[in-house]
Amino acid sequence: MFHAGKILNMSETTAVDVSKIHPEGDCDIPTEFSSQKNISLTAELFKALATPSRLKILLTLSHGPASVSKIVIATELSQPLVSQHLKVLRGIHLVSVQRDGREAIYSLMDDHVAHIILDAMAHVNELEHAN
Repeated sequence: MFHAGKILNMSETTAVDVSKIHPEGDCDIPTEFSSQKNISLTAELFKALATPSRLKILLTLSHGPASVSKIVIATELSQPLVSQHLKVLRGIHLVSVQRDGREAIYSLMDDHVAHIILDAMAHVNELEHAN
């Protein structure tokens, strides 16, 4: 286990001393993850994931790289909407693009992105079947 020591509250710039409530010092959150900047960037990532259309695009790309036209077919979203969402996803480094002649081929930035999506969907699936 990692020792976090202090974790920052998202709404404040002062650190929260976790050792006051967990004196044993064990914490699953690495210290470097608890910076205000890291917390804010993670919140931005989750905001971007809060759109069903973007989740469809990321789920499509979790199966492998795809062109915009293939993403349009798989997601049944309009081409302008897919392009708009891909721009946002590129901006927060969830997807990357490579040019193949005139065609843009999109892929997930790394395996972490697929894990985030698939873990969240597995969690929702568990909740649905628990009720």
